[in-house]
Amino acid sequence: MAKPKKGNANESSALFMPTVSKATLAINKASAGAGVLGLVGFAALFIVACVFFVTENYFIAMVIMSCALLVYVTGAELAKLFLTSFTIFFSSKHVIPAAAYLQDTLVPLRSILMIRRDAEGNVKAGPLVSGMTVKLPDNPLVRDIQTLLEKNPDVEYAEYIAHEYYVQCHELYDHSSSHLEFVATAMPMFGLIATIIGLIGMFEGLGAEVTVEFLSPQLALALKCTLYGVLLACAYKIIASRFDQRLKTLDYDFETFCRALQVLVDNKAVIEVRS
Repeated sequence: MAKPKKGNANESSALFMPTVSKATLAINKASAGAGVLGLVGFAALFIVACVFFVTENYFIAMVIMSCALLVYVTGAELAKLFLTSFTIFFSSKHVIPAAAYLQDTLVPLRSILMIRRDAEGNVKAGPLVSGMTVKLPDNPLVRDIQTLLEKNPDVEYAEYIAHEYYVQCHELYDHSSSHLEFVATAMPMFGLIATIIGLIGMFEGLGAEVTVEFLSPQLALALKCTLYGVLLACAYKIIASRFDQRLKTLDYDFETFCRALQVLVDNKAVIEVRS
């Protein structure tokens, strides 16, 4: 998407709410130290998992190992990931307020502008009356777009403003999905490693008088590690899929909203904020 002209952006920047500050996008001391914290946390949890593995508490060991991998990739953001995952399972709203404004604003726009997709998947709208009044809910995004249409009805700058309400939530969903996919991919391998270690110990204890009754429980315990690894991988994969679905919904909403902005500008629509 093309950026707005510098002149228009500089003249109108004071009119709009700063939805995404530079501090939230720049690398600061806290985010730079997350890698060290992730490594330290991973090492500590890995040792704890090894203790449970030696004592044959395989399920607990595998759960702790999965948490260790999450700490490794998220660092101090682990609590935020858990909270976000819980939220998207029990709410249809986006977890970032700015993205929720876009979602709430698009609902009446779909109805008023008669937005739909044709057989080829292109977003269509109308027919509309030029200069029509569009009543939208009161939120920062609507007020920003209202001010833009009154002062400087520029489509590119309107899309730029909408993008600020979209990008932070998009990054959150994308990063969260990537972290969970990483753990889902790694857990079966850790389960296999644990199983191989158990089998090596079992075969080293073989002797001339070893019976099936002696081998079966040890073999079953070793294979449990692979089972637990696969089950945990499935759990993380399911959570990651929810982020992927929410990410696709967000992308679709943003595309539709940009089309709605184009329609509003072309038809010189007047936005009225509902109290």
